[in-house]
Amino acid sequence: MKIAVIGAGAVGLFLAASFKRPGQDVVLVTKRAEQAALLADRGIGVTGKIKAEKNVQTQVGIGTKRFDLIVCAVKSYDVASIVAIGQSLAHDETRWLFVQNGMGHLKEIADLTGKVAVGVLEYGLFKEGDTVVEVRGLGSLKIAPFKRMTEQDITVIGDAADGQVLHIQTFPDYNPILEEKLIANACINPLTAITGERNGAFIKQQGYMAAMKSVFDEAVAVLGRNNDEALWHYVVAVCKKTANNESSMLVDYQQGRKLELDAILGYLIHLGEKKQIDTPRLLLLYQLLNRGETK
Repeated sequence: MKIAVIGAGAVGLFLAASFKRPGQDVVLVTKRAEQAALLADRGIGVTGKIKAEKNVQTQVGIGTKRFDLIVCAVKSYDVASIVAIGQSLAHDETRWLFVQNGMGHLKEIADLTGKVAVGVLEYGLFKEGDTVVEVRGLGSLKIAPFKRMTEQDITVIGDAADGQVLHIQTFPDYNPILEEKLIANACINPLTAITGERNGAFIKQQGYMAAMKSVFDEAVAVLGRNNDEALWHYVVAVCKKTANNESSMLVDYQQGRKLELDAILGYLIHLGEKKQIDTPRLLLLYQLLNRGETK
């Protein structure tokens, strides 16, 4: 199987290492020639709770070579550009897998031709330089069909991964798994970015916990899951499991990078507007963190 992983951040490095196994060609698509050269020389190093070393092919930019599986691991705000130029990588039987935070990217992939799945990655990852990713928290990659995907297609994706590195769970419906991750992201990521705290602080300090719960209440109201007590326990469990982690939004905020506000908070705010549900806390978080993004 020929596999392309687009995006060479922490998620892309981890997934490229995960799908590299005997008999499979994995190409990691990077933005920078310097990173591509380092990866070609050193390979991908996985450290922390999982240890592995994998050699993969690299290329700068998407190119024209066609693949059987394309894993899109870029930030949500870059999905549109990947979709616009990525069709050249696909053929009739190509399977796509999009692994992003939030749900704002769904509209970008709705018209994509081919077989499309979406997923959420629940590992705690930290990128060390251009070639190493540290696994700080264990979890799984949850995937589900988005369009034209059969049960067999999903099974093919699951079987393609190295089970010693990546645990994959498959689901028949994408909405529940994306909504769960969306709510966790909305509750944890913006508050960590504003306070500079690691995830675990929000279950240790009463004020932080109350703030997180108020964000949770707005998010579940917008999604129509008001009575889902299990979902609140899920958010708390994520904080516990990733207690020592810095959220991706906190890291991006500290490093002056663009934030995934529209995919997470913006998606919920817009949906609230459509349903005539007020979201003052979500809007406040958006406004405090906005550095030029548009809601």
